[in-house]
Amino acid sequence: MATNVVVIDSTARRAIIKTNPGMYLSDVLQQASQKLGIPDASQYGLRHNNKQLDLSRSIRLSGLTSGAKLEAVQLSKSAGVVSVALQLPQSEATAGQARLTDKFPSTTTLWQVLRQFEAGAAGSGSKRNLTARGAPSTGSGAGRLYYEQPVLHVIGRDLASFTDLQKTLAQLGLNNGSVLIKLSYKISEEPLEDAMTQIQAYFKEVDPQPTQAEALAQMKVDEEAAKKEPVKPEWLDDHQMQDVQPTTGGEPQLEATESTSESVPPTTTVSDRPVSIYRPPTDSAPVTTSYNEADYVPTVEHAQKHQERLLQESRNKRLPTDAEILAKQKEQREQLQKIESIEIKVRFPDQSAISCKFGQDDTAATLYRVVRDHLNEKLKSEPFVLSQPGVRDKSGGILSENDQKLIMHHQFKGRVLVVFAWDEAKASVEARGIKQVLKPEVRQQAQEYVPPQLPQLAAESEDSGTKIDLGSKKQEKEETGSKSKVPKWLRMGKK
Repeated sequence: MATNVVVIDSTARRAIIKTNPGMYLSDVLQQASQKLGIPDASQYGLRHNNKQLDLSRSIRLSGLTSGAKLEAVQLSKSAGVVSVALQLPQSEATAGQARLTDKFPSTTTLWQVLRQFEAGAAGSGSKRNLTARGAPSTGSGAGRLYYEQPVLHVIGRDLASFTDLQKTLAQLGLNNGSVLIKLSYKISEEPLEDAMTQIQAYFKEVDPQPTQAEALAQMKVDEEAAKKEPVKPEWLDDHQMQDVQPTTGGEPQLEATESTSESVPPTTTVSDRPVSIYRPPTDSAPVTTSYNEADYVPTVEHAQKHQERLLQESRNKRLPTDAEILAKQKEQREQLQKIESIEIKVRFPDQSAISCKFGQDDTAATLYRVVRDHLNEKLKSEPFVLSQPGVRDKSGGILSENDQKLIMHHQFKGRVLVVFAWDEAKASVEARGIKQVLKPEVRQQAQEYVPPQLPQLAAESEDSGTKIDLGSKKQEKEETGSKSKVPKWLRMGKK
């Protein structure tokens, strides 16, 4: 009996999937990812009622009802470890070795698992032929060999086609734990030489891949390094950027960050501008700062200044004349003309960023062109927008791609943060689902953003103002403790 389930992603987009009792949840996620524009379904899982679902289960065994709402949630970026036991057929079970076992990352494909066991890099260490076997056909005459197609029986399903063997363990719902894979063969209708040509087309070996032991060892090293690595914050907001020194270009004012700035040179893009590339932060939590509660206790001077400000705002003010308005505008233009360059940092959906300097002649179209030069080749034709966070105007802070100058028209000063986003009305669904939008060669040149050490504040002078004793909750409790909690009006009865 066919049923429907609804899969919802993080942006509240929905995909209705028609299922049957024998359908696996991993196939449900695969179909939903195609409809929702998720580029890599192996990086996602399904959750129902805040409970993670086992993708290796079928609809019949999952306990889901028709119309169930499932959430597509992103899994951890680090690959899990899966213990794989390969059950060999009787023809390959020699010297009592009918089963080979080893551990693989969850990003390993089924074909790579076979190749690892075949080469002896996994299992017992002995080499065997598992993927290039041929057998004569009974009806074609002697001398013609046909390809013996390996068939893998994994969690109740048979996977035999080259497309199925390209699936990773994670795509089958295996992100951890153990699994038994039974290997068998069937004689195909393809001659052995033609099958070898197809294998080279489906499974191209560009560079020698590391063995599963090396991959697991590298995963452990990465996990240990991630635990020891200090937390890195995102790029600071506009009001905080005044105290941040750029890591490239200019002379650093803080001695503590001088070595960091000189060790990483800026990259050069096709727009012939020095650009700094920053990789996404390792943790979304901001760097903790020292907190002193005494700094938030107001003084008498603070109270007096607050009263003066309230008094000034309550008085009637004369509106400026046209001459005064023109004089103020002229003064602002003169100040903007004195600015030689500004630094704009563009933050992308995966929290990576690029930082570049712009001059008086640069326009909003120039900024869009620089950003487009760093995008992946297949995404350059997709429409996107750049906006300033926190800016409230008719356009919502969005910068239009036109010839308006960044400094004179948009009045950019110092360092400015803009955010990259896909055009919701014009961009394709596939593009909106992609987070890593930068070129692979640009991402390889990315560096970790290291916030500069702020200078130590001078010691507080003795005359820091008279502190106002606001009291404490304990004192208030002691003062009111002797009084009855019964309201006064309730105690006014007869004696």
